[in-house]
Amino acid sequence: MKIIQLLKRLNCLLLCLSMTYTYAQSVLTQRQKWEQKIQRYERLDAQNPPPKKVILFVGSSTIENWKTLKDDFPGQTVLNRGVSGTKTVDLYTYRERLITPYDAKQIFIYEGDNDIGLRWSTDSIVEQFTALFGEIRKSKPHAEIIYISIKPSPRRLKDKIQIEEVNARIKQFMEQQSNTGYADVYAQMLDANGNLIPAYYRPDGLHLTAEGYHIWKDVISKFIK
Repeated sequence: MKIIQLLKRLNCLLLCLSMTYTYAQSVLTQRQKWEQKIQRYERLDAQNPPPKKVILFVGSSTIENWKTLKDDFPGQTVLNRGVSGTKTVDLYTYRERLITPYDAKQIFIYEGDNDIGLRWSTDSIVEQFTALFGEIRKSKPHAEIIYISIKPSPRRLKDKIQIEEVNARIKQFMEQQSNTGYADVYAQMLDANGNLIPAYYRPDGLHLTAEGYHIWKDVISKFIK
């Protein structure tokens, strides 16, 4: 009987170790992907150094996937340095490679979406953002920093209350800082009854269609200088 119990415990331990190893592999793979993307950006910068006074967009997949970004703001020097899958803390970690190298007159930030999806608390997300903001302000004292609100989406529908809480807290924080903006895409992506508009989303229920990006363009164009 004791041997059977011991074997069960051993099997349980092996299963836990296997799950831990698999998780570690997935984290490493994601970080490897981030590193590849950032190195690609660095190669592009070396081949064709960005001009001064760029309008810099950073953040997660909604930024990286905005393929029409330059065309949406003609006559402006726009630079997309989005990295899919990142959270606020990741942009903080990679800020010296994704933000610091550029002479940016405006910096648009979209983070928090993945934080919500990974069950980070509201306090943690806001704290991470304020830390990120502080570091950017130190390195870019004259740049205008604009936070793009966390968007609503079918996949995050269950997180609606938390998204609204995070957005409200960051909006309040930004209003207390100088040379900042808060681009509210959240409200503009809902219909008159406060419901989601399916045409704005890809089949995965998270990423945007061309129609969704058109809404973002309309909101953000009011901040572009």
